[in-house]
Amino acid sequence: MLRIAVCDDDSEITESVIRFLLPLESKLMDIYRVDEYNDGIELCYELEHGKKYDLIFLDIMMPGRSGVEVGKLIREVLNDNITQIVYVSSENSYAMELFQMRPMDFLIKPVTQEKMEHIMRIAEKVIDGSRNMYIIEKQGLTVRVPVSRIKYIESNARLLTLHSVDEEHSFYGRLDDVYDELKQFNFVFIHKSYVVNYAYVRYVHSDYVELVDKTVLPVSRNRRSEIRKSCSRKLS
Repeated sequence: MLRIAVCDDDSEITESVIRFLLPLESKLMDIYRVDEYNDGIELCYELEHGKKYDLIFLDIMMPGRSGVEVGKLIREVLNDNITQIVYVSSENSYAMELFQMRPMDFLIKPVTQEKMEHIMRIAEKVIDGSRNMYIIEKQGLTVRVPVSRIKYIESNARLLTLHSVDEEHSFYGRLDDVYDELKQFNFVFIHKSYVVNYAYVRYVHSDYVELVDKTVLPVSRNRRSEIRKSCSRKLS
């Protein structure tokens, strides 16, 4: 089951998003529990009092508290890097401004069934990451790490180190193999020695990325355009 919030001060937009969501339950073999909000103030109140969502469709321009303010509450105040945000707008000029909120996607009005299906197919894969475990074999032990808690993996020859929100694990393997397993969950190959979880990337610069915990990791020259394209696709 996916817990979804739709927040827009235009009730026609919230109704259309919900209308296009419902047929996808059977098509994508999932159940959606959808809450509707008509302003950012009410949504912020619920989030601050413990309400959790897997996915939030969020209008950018709203009276009271804008979609940008709601996004900052989620990422910076509540330190929630798991909830997926899809910004909804009549234009895409805001895309790069909203990058620090790390939205999963950007939905341009008018909402259509085709656009909604595209977004929900991505969401199903990404949100699965919070339900999946990455399994490490080291020193005869099997270690299970929630995919959604992994920030990045680094390689030093054959020795890999997985950096999660909670702990670090070192084990032997190939970074290419790790990437093949994790790329479906929005992990990005930024350097021959680093694979990064996009959910924890705050800024992308020309030659490095900065994570939400201020960790700075280098970007390979030959991967810069690929990374920019990858991030742009997530915001388009």
